[in-house]
Amino acid sequence: MGLFAAMPYAAVHMDAVAAAAGVAKPTLYRYFPTKEALFIAGLAWTLAELRDAIGRIPEREASARLRRAVGLVLERIGALSPALTAIEGRGAEFGERSRRVLREGFDGLRDALAGLLRDGVAAGELAVPDIDLAVLMILGGIRMAVHGTGRRAPASAAVADFFLHGLSAAAQPDGAPR
Repeated sequence: MGLFAAMPYAAVHMDAVAAAAGVAKPTLYRYFPTKEALFIAGLAWTLAELRDAIGRIPEREASARLRRAVGLVLERIGALSPALTAIEGRGAEFGERSRRVLREGFDGLRDALAGLLRDGVAAGELAVPDIDLAVLMILGGIRMAVHGTGRRAPASAAVADFFLHGLSAAAQPDGAPR
């Protein structure tokens, strides 16, 4: 997945993947018959690992945990955005498989973020009237920030601040007016 994050999807060749993995190209093809199959399997792994990483965030405060979670998702999904765009534009078979993997992966992220928000509500640190809606907005906002705008993704702190403070005219966390 490092190769897909570092270069355009079309520039990633199975020779380079085999070399990076330290295996012979025929061995790679035994497990992944196409580059698309390799990418989709790697995407599933990346999303599962991201879900687990959110669950391991060490901060105690819910807002700090949410900041870290937003940063992780923004960084990892952002790095794969060009490859995601390329794979979604491929044939219907691979487009559907990648959409299914994305759906399943984002379901896991949704669960992890919902747990984080529930913990914050239970501790009295966050006021979230609809956790499911909040999680959908967080993930949708992140995905659009990195995948749908055609511009460079915003800093994770800015995205986290938006979700934590919304459109409020109240002071920013550092005390400065908005």
